[in-house]
Amino acid sequence: MEKGKKAKEIQVQQRREELKNAGRYLIGLIRCSFHGEVPKEKPEKCSWELVFRLAKSNSVESTASPAIQRYGQEIPEEIAKEWKAAQNQTIYRQLRFDLEREQILAKMAEAGLSVLPLKGIYVADYYPFPGMRWMCDNDILYGYVESDPEGGYCFRGQTEQEQNNWNKKAEQELQKIMEELGYKAEHLGGAHDVYQKEPFFNFEMHHRLAEADSITGEYYQNPWKRAKQNDKNKQFYYFSDEDEYIYLITHAYKHFAHAGCGIRTLADEYAILSKKTELDWKYVKTELEKLELDTFEEKLRATAQNAFSEKGELRCEDWEMIFYMLGCGTYGTTGNMIRNRLEETKKNLKAGEDVRQSYMKERVWISEAKMKEFYPFFYRHKIFRVFLPVYRVIKGMILHPRRLIAEWKAWRTFQ
Repeated sequence: MEKGKKAKEIQVQQRREELKNAGRYLIGLIRCSFHGEVPKEKPEKCSWELVFRLAKSNSVESTASPAIQRYGQEIPEEIAKEWKAAQNQTIYRQLRFDLEREQILAKMAEAGLSVLPLKGIYVADYYPFPGMRWMCDNDILYGYVESDPEGGYCFRGQTEQEQNNWNKKAEQELQKIMEELGYKAEHLGGAHDVYQKEPFFNFEMHHRLAEADSITGEYYQNPWKRAKQNDKNKQFYYFSDEDEYIYLITHAYKHFAHAGCGIRTLADEYAILSKKTELDWKYVKTELEKLELDTFEEKLRATAQNAFSEKGELRCEDWEMIFYMLGCGTYGTTGNMIRNRLEETKKNLKAGEDVRQSYMKERVWISEAKMKEFYPFFYRHKIFRVFLPVYRVIKGMILHPRRLIAEWKAWRTFQ
């Protein structure tokens, strides 16, 4: 019995070492891809299958692909084929997304809607070679916009009610455009709408840049405040390099703190820093301090530079972050999400309060801001609010039963 237990422990330890070796080698491959270098030979204590699987779970197969093409040793045929197919598909998707996006933006501008492309749309172009950045979706901020007397721009309308009316009109106009182009609305309401079309198109159309009760909610209360208007087309807007970087950091933190995120976030960070070499760091630091994200940004930037720059040397704390992110995969894990929520609740406890009871109370009775954003019917009709917890549980069991069960188990065992 004791012998079998020890053998199992040794097996688990060996598996961990294999994963760590695969992770270290994958980081090296991505570094070589950024700089056009030939990678070192793969370590014996990890397989090509494991390296590829780790890359795939983090959506960085195509990011490492340029290094794979320069690899001087033999790679198993099946793995080599999969790696090549991943890069070809990434290039194909990027080209198709670019064409599709231009068509959508043109239609929106014709309808008088203001548009501001976000996130990965531009980040893909910051990589040194085409097809290095996998694109799952495109994000676009939109609405009817006018000049703000206090500076910058804002939603059209003098009162909150007028702005809500214009925003509703914008949603209806967008839905009409997207349906004419063959898209189906997968989700409407909240901070963004989601439209999808075969074979793989996915567009997230944002009304806002952050949820009202998030740490960035107040900062991005007016999402157009820092936007700049395109001189050639008055319906097109963009962020300065600094404000684009700040938004990318807030978006990275949202995922990192919620359920975790993979090393594609690190690769994006390095690609941005390599492309945008003259950022006004004083402004960036000042704004991130307002959001209390300056420490997170510094850690992310240092880890990315140490991991992927030609002369970078990784520290123990860098590897801790890298291994955590590798384990999260591209979109994080349900376990991380639940643990992070419980830890946040624990941090805000008052004397004598029980963490599990407080967490359950927060989950059952959501804030007014979240209700307004995600459950507008219940927000408008107070008489029905007593039924909202039951509605949410039933909806969760239908749409996300595994996630709900995992949350229940984590809640029961949390200390």
